[in-house]
Amino acid sequence: MKIAEDVRIKKATYMGDYIIRFAFTDGHVSEIDFHPFLSAAGQNPMNSQYLDVLRFREFKLHRNVDVYWDDWEMCFRFETLYAGKLPKMPAPQRRSVRRKVTANA
Repeated sequence: MKIAEDVRIKKATYMGDYIIRFAFTDGHVSEIDFHPFLSAAGQNPMNSQYLDVLRFREFKLHRNVDVYWDDWEMCFRFETLYAGKLPKMPAPQRRSVRRKVTANA
């Protein structure tokens, strides 16, 4: 997706639950539900702390291009916000369990 270099986030609005609406200076709007990302199995505890809605609501904009929480503990790049799609968390890998076979005496 090609985005003009002068496009910025004009406004970021908390909509409720884990949804933020991003309005961009070129008229584009993305509405992102962060809950699937935050609640994914295997999520980093630094990110899953934002399942607390009161903490989640305290997001900030950096130079109107990135969104972040606290001291950059969780952040998303402009391109991700513009596309309106968060990265998918990889499924947790299952470890195979090998059982030791012993001969009966």
